[in-house]
This record gives sequence, C-alpha cells and structure tokens, in this order.
Amino acid sequence: MGSPFRSSSFGSSSGYLPLGVKWLLILNTAIFLIQFALYHGFGIGMNFLKLTPEQTVRGFLWQPLTYMFLHSAVDVSHVLWNMVSLFFMGPMLEGSWGRTTFLKYYVYCGAGAAVCVVIASFLMGGRDLPTVGASGALFGLLIAYGVLYPDVLFFGVIKAKWFVLIWGAVQFLNGIAARNSGVSYVAHLGGMLAGYLLIRFGFLGRRRGPEFDPLSAASNWYREWRLARARRKFEVYMRKQGRN
Repeated sequence: MGSPFRSSSFGSSSGYLPLGVKWLLILNTAIFLIQFALYHGFGIGMNFLKLTPEQTVRGFLWQPLTYMFLHSAVDVSHVLWNMVSLFFMGPMLEGSWGRTTFLKYYVYCGAGAAVCVVIASFLMGGRDLPTVGASGALFGLLIAYGVLYPDVLFFGVIKAKWFVLIWGAVQFLNGIAARNSGVSYVAHLGGMLAGYLLIRFGFLGRRRGPEFDPLSAASNWYREWRLARARRKFEVYMRKQGRN
C-alpha cells in the first residue's frame, strides 16, 4: 500500500474528508480560537476543562473528555500539528470503520490516555499539573495503523508497524528524559495503550487482513538480537582458539 501522505485514501488530496474527521477538525479549531480569544483578551484560561488529576479525582469527572478538545493558548503549533495529524490519519480509518466506530475509538483513546495521566500523576507526582490536547487520541489512531495496517508506508519509506514501534520507544525515552518539558508523554503512551487494548479485545469486531502485534514484534527482535550476539561471541572464541 502507498504512503498516507501520497495516496488519495489518506488525508484530503482527493478533496474529500469523511464527516467525522471534518467535524473533529472544525470543533478543535473553533474551541482553540475561543480559548485564544478568552486567554489573550480577558486572561481566562478555561482551567476547569483541562485535565488536572487532583481536580479529576475530586469530582471534575468531565475533564478526561473535555481536555482532548483544548490546546495550548500560547503555542499555535500545538493545535496545528495535532490537526495536521488528524487530517492525514483519520480519513482512512473512518472510511474503513465507519463514522460511529471511528469517533468512539477516538474518544475512548483520549479518555484512556487521561486515565493513564491521572494514575501516573499519583505515582510520580504532578497531580496539580494540567494536561490539554488531542495527542492521546491521535496516538490511538497511530497504533491502529501499526496493528491493522502494518505494511502501509509512512512518509513513503517506512512500514507503519516499524514507525509505530520506533515512535513509541521515542515517547517512552522522552518521558524519562524530559519530565519537565511541558509535553505529556504519558498521554501519548496512554493513547497508544488504550488503542492497542481496544483493538486486541475486539472493540472493532472481527477483521480480515494482516494484523501486527507490536509486543510480539519487540519480543522477537530482542530474541534475534540475543542470538546474533551469542553467535558473534562464539565466532570470536573460535578465532581465539585458532579454529575455523
């Protein structure tokens, strides 16, 4: 299959956007413009809609849903890159699943990411730090490509299954190395975890075609690496013994 950035099945190069993706783009953009105007015009931050773990567990139970439709009011690139990602990743999935299933999956991944953020905040600190953005939901879309469409080429050069594994590893390492960066890597990983569990436990029903298990792939890669390493050590040992 072709690259999601080249094929008309992805994005809107054909001039068509599925209705679910279109309304998500409109809704996120409209809410951002309201945020921007309120914050810069009146100093209103809409904090009660952000995901703040301390508030969530005290009864602000709408936050795991509302936070994914908010973005940084001081960094336009935040909403821009999220909407670009949705523009390219959403159409093929909605076309394959249908509007209702696509929207449910999107929201569930975002909410699952929120749960991970809340749990992590109580384990590692930061219960009063707010989180906003659609990234958790979008990383759920990303894992769907890796699992359900593993051979789709991203950027025309790398299969989706390998891109997802590499990008997931990058998010994990960044989460360790850049805790105070202002980016919620836990939400990214949480969205991927939620999407993976939804797919594996039958949220999408029975599906035909190739599927990819990133956990098995990582396990197989590690096993092959250990075998190759043991083989190299044995060859070095044999050379030291003066044998062929």
